Amino acid sequence: MNRKPPKNVREELRQEVGFGCPIEECANPYLQWHHFDPPWSKNNHHNPEGMIALCSIHHDKADAGAYTADQLRAYKKNKVQSEKIKGKFDWLRNDLLVVVGGIFYYKTLFPLKINNKKIVWFNRDEEGYLRLNIELPSTLPEDRIIMEDNIWTNIGCPCDIHSPPSGKELKVAYSNGDYIEIKFTELSDSNAVLKRFGHDPAECMYQHFKDIKDELKPFDFKYIPMYPITSVEINLTVAGTDIKLIPKGKVGNANMKNCMFAGETNGLNIKTNVIFRQNPSLLPYTSKSRLELCPCGSGQRFKHCHGKLI
Repeated sequence: MNRKPPKNVREELRQEVGFGCPIEECANPYLQWHHFDPPWSKNNHHNPEGMIALCSIHHDKADAGAYTADQLRAYKKNKVQSEKIKGKFDWLRNDLLVVVGGIFYYKTLFPLKINNKKIVWFNRDEEGYLRLNIELPSTLPEDRIIMEDNIWTNIGCPCDIHSPPSGKELKVAYSNGDYIEIKFTELSDSNAVLKRFGHDPAECMYQHFKDIKDELKPFDFKYIPMYPITSVEINLTVAGTDIKLIPKGKVGNANMKNCMFAGETNGLNIKTNVIFRQNPSLLPYTSKSRLELCPCGSGQRFKHCHGKLI
């Protein structure tokens, strides 16, 4: 039996501790799975009643016997408040191959916008590293995850969070269907790219420049990804809309597979008439009366819309 529990067991263990390590003052979201009743060494099992989700540090301590079975059962009931849950991507690179729903971007600071509003973008820090920023849109007046320069916070009330100890991946799902997945991957050469994505964007760009010019000029090469390189995949869904960016290369009903873009500024900009209402506590406007119509244009009273969480 593999020591890694089945998906449904992992989801149950994450949910019961509120998606963060339940040991006092921890709340670390990078969780592992500890078998304590009985211990894995005595009986291989995946019974969630005898297991608990812990961070790697407290998992090692539990393996060493720091906590009794009764203490661990009590910790299983210690839901961490969601506002304490936050994490960080330590992947810092000067260049990234960004994959947004199957579309490749290279040297593009703003890969995704919706109605000209930044959804996925990068800030370059003083050392030249690209730091990831994300704001997950939603049609509901509820908090949704925000990532600021590789640090994710303000997750709201998700129904599931998956963030392994490697710190290379984050999946956040909400009960209405809003969803985001972020994953960093080291790509050593074109074979690694072909294996993961089915085609080589560097070769696509090389052929593009070769087709439009008799000879490649040196400045053209800055827009061709050089291996090894790190990719960061962004896949997201906004429930109740056609905005669904998935690894197979779909943007709504449009097939965008194998598309490659390179440039310093803008990438995909989706135009829609949808009113987005997420993160009401961060919006710049308020209402004179909670009984007035909400300034966002939803047609609802302010107290039932963006005033809900203010």
